[in-house]
Amino acid sequence: MGKHDDLLKRHKAVLPAWIALYYQHPISLVDGDGRRVVDAEGNEYLDFFGGILTTMTGYKTPEVVKAIQEQAAKMLHTSTLYLIEGQIALAEKIAGLSGIPDAKVFFTNSGTEANDTALLLATAYRQSNQVLAIRNSYHGRSFTAIAITGNRSWSASSLSPVQVTYVHGGYKYRSPFGHLPDKEFTAACVADLEDLLTIATAGDVACMIFEPIQGVGGFVTPPDGFFGEMKKVLDRSGILMISDEVQTGWGRTGENFWGYQAHGVVPDMLTFAKGLGNGLAIGGVVARGEIMDCLSANSIST
Repeated sequence: MGKHDDLLKRHKAVLPAWIALYYQHPISLVDGDGRRVVDAEGNEYLDFFGGILTTMTGYKTPEVVKAIQEQAAKMLHTSTLYLIEGQIALAEKIAGLSGIPDAKVFFTNSGTEANDTALLLATAYRQSNQVLAIRNSYHGRSFTAIAITGNRSWSASSLSPVQVTYVHGGYKYRSPFGHLPDKEFTAACVADLEDLLTIATAGDVACMIFEPIQGVGGFVTPPDGFFGEMKKVLDRSGILMISDEVQTGWGRTGENFWGYQAHGVVPDMLTFAKGLGNGLAIGGVVARGEIMDCLSANSIST
């Protein structure tokens, strides 16, 4: 029995059956350098996956290794009950890059937690549990994030803490409007959004959350300006817009630093994770100050 076979047997014995593994014969990656990785049996690969679009700066990047070693040699944890200079400095940097006016930042451990937090803020700020999500979307694996995931393959439960209405996104291939040119396609989706607000909601919708480019949904790129036209409708009713930048942020789309920038719009909130940490557990939410500060309950983070 090889190393991978032994690990697979142990994995199945103690980990949930619903944790997916790649390949007919799963492998264990144990080392990496730059863009290449090595498995537990000594095979080397060129890594095109980056830990699900996460390892943006590669493996064994000297600056990253040095920073981790230096911090580990001091301390790994205090809590948010104390002033943390690194957290403040990073928040200042991200707030400035976000494009959101009067921006404040809240850090989480993952993109899922970031989207959970954004939904909490939106529903508290708007005093509504009604949420608009995009068909074929994916926003994480928590109870709340699954509720706004418009993809049957990734929806483990129909129970939900929010009331969700799914609207048309930019996936032209399977859209009933897909035969239309981009401008007319966008107009048709916007008209459908207006119709759904009238017939499928109680009117006081909290927010719409969207991915500028859907990842799990098939790397779907909507026409430029698509979500800008959507926001015109949202603004008429005060509905907040959340851009899920977990996969598209940090310049990953090429032309823009954030995916939302292709649409001539500035969201009320954006969420981020993945590439920022290069594998370390970090995510977060950027929101307008009045939205971020709307929570009245006590809050500390270990």
